[in-house]
Amino acid sequence: MKKLNLLFVTAALALSCAAYAQVDPLRAALEDSKASGKGLTIFVNGQSIPAVVVSVDDRYVVARSQAQGSIVIRLDRIDGVAGFIATKAQ
Repeated sequence: MKKLNLLFVTAALALSCAAYAQVDPLRAALEDSKASGKGLTIFVNGQSIPAVVVSVDDRYVVARSQAQGSIVIRLDRIDGVAGFIATKAQ
């Protein structure tokens, strides 16, 4: 019985993680900027950074801007993004 409960909990956790990854609007916006080359404004700790996303991984976003060149931002430090980007409605 304990193995069945553990299996159920593990399966539920895997499904919820997969669902979260599909509806993460921040990651979707960053990926859209990367794919389309459209610029967006990244808000980090009260600062706004206009940039185009070059790459996104589990921990960092690499972007480029005319004013600063290459920028590396920790994903968990991003407060939000704004721009003409496509995000899927929930």
